[in-house]
Amino acid sequence: MAPNNPRPGSPVPAAQAAAPHADGTKLDARRGDLECMAGFASGRYTNVVAPFWFLVAAGLTVVSALVIVFLLRNTYFYQMITRCWTNWVVILLTWWCLLMLYSKWTKTNIQRQALRVQDLIPRRGDFVLSPGTAGEILRRLRATAERPKDYMLFRRINMALSNLDNLGEVRDVGMVLESQGDSDASSVDSSYTVIRALIWTIPILGFIGTVIGLSESIRAFTDVLNLSASDASSIKAKLQPVVGGLATEFETTLVALITAVVVQLLSTWVFRREEILLDEVTDYCNEHVLSRLKLTDWR
Repeated sequence: MAPNNPRPGSPVPAAQAAAPHADGTKLDARRGDLECMAGFASGRYTNVVAPFWFLVAAGLTVVSALVIVFLLRNTYFYQMITRCWTNWVVILLTWWCLLMLYSKWTKTNIQRQALRVQDLIPRRGDFVLSPGTAGEILRRLRATAERPKDYMLFRRINMALSNLDNLGEVRDVGMVLESQGDSDASSVDSSYTVIRALIWTIPILGFIGTVIGLSESIRAFTDVLNLSASDASSIKAKLQPVVGGLATEFETTLVALITAVVVQLLSTWVFRREEILLDEVTDYCNEHVLSRLKLTDWR
């Protein structure tokens, strides 16, 4: 018996609906999202809930302080960190940045789940995407994901196909997808506002520590100048605070700059992954939506 091939532009049989998982469960962007698991409403796409991660960072800072004070007391690292209060603030902000970057990394992986769905839009040669078949594709979206609009890709497809009846040409659909793509790119870029501010703040804290150490050195050196040249033992004792101030000056800057460089590199890497995600979503829409779309004479 010859295979039953549907005519071009005909609705897609429900039996051919895409299966998001082998066990038939729907995709859910909240599944695996650490913020949702903690009871917070997750941000849009890869946006993070900064106050939640600040609380976690504060807890990790306390743990770090306990480790440094009780386990590393006799080390140079302990002396370096405890010289100035700015180092503790640097540790807090560093944990905050790292936690938000890790959350964004996991959220990017969740968004990529949508790209791995097979045959969301049929790839057979006789299939034509039109207002007559768009409804079935939208039903596939709802069958594939618990909340399709939580996924960047599904939201773009839903926005484009839901407005086919109001659009006259394929290029109009392209403009809708392009506009949504610009909105997604803006959302991703703005989600780094807090992280970028923290990366700028960390070196500033190092410079504040430098000023504090320098002021301590100048104050101690003033006491040295008031001593008589014959009192060598007193001069030696008075020079110790001067050396300590200089150590504070350089070590606070060193700690801040090293952590800022590490966070900046990780931030660049995570941001690049999100840019690649945006490009892949755009390529998917161009290949599977625009290139298959026919708006004229579809009836």
